[in-house]
Parts: sequence; structure tokens; C-alpha cells
Amino acid sequence: MNMGINAKHPSFSSFLNQVTDNVLSNVSINNYFSLSPEKKLNTQYIAFKIMKKSINVRATLNDKDLKNVIGYLMKKNEESENYEFTSILNDIKNNFEEINEFTKPKKPTPKIKSGGGKLI
Repeated sequence: MNMGINAKHPSFSSFLNQVTDNVLSNVSINNYFSLSPEKKLNTQYIAFKIMKKSINVRATLNDKDLKNVIGYLMKKNEESENYEFTSILNDIKNNFEEINEFTKPKKPTPKIKSGGGKLI
């Protein structure tokens, strides 16, 4: 997990706390372990979308760096004994490609205009 970041720096730790607080204030993670696989995936998606938006406020990260930040968030929440959120982050990391694809903006498809005009 090397992004050239001092993970123990107070500002990075504060950043991780802000991201965690933002996600947890917007997503109910109670009873995550007892949810159905479909509901777990929905919870992962929402948490990831909020997390990604929170991170993008301060930094623009590529997918590899985003995975690294998820790893740092996992470690930070595990240390805080926030095991349900740590499990959500672990599931996000394991399903990263699938979940990340859903959060990317869709490119509009070009529309073909019908002729309607006169040929000369």
C-alpha cells in the first residue's frame, strides 16, 4: 500500500476519519453480517459511492490508489474496532472492479438524426 503517503500523519488520519464519518452518517451498517448477499452488495455500492465522492473532494485518485485508500480505511476502522464497516470495506475491495464500474459516469450514446431533409 505505498502511494508515497505517510499513513501516520495527522492530516491523513483526519482525512480517513472524515471519510469514515461521512459514509457512516449516510449508510446504515447495522446488522450488515446478517443481510442477504443482494442487500450486502447494495450496501457496498452506496458506501463506495459516498466514500469515492468524499475522497474526490480532496484528491483525484486512480483505481489503484483508491484501492490503497480503502486498505488504509480498513486498517483504521479495524483499529477502532468498527468491524462491520471494516467488513464492508473488505467486501468492496474484493468486489472492487464490479462496484467501481457502476459508479463511473456513463458516456452518452450519440443519437443519429433521421434524414427528414430534401435531397437535391
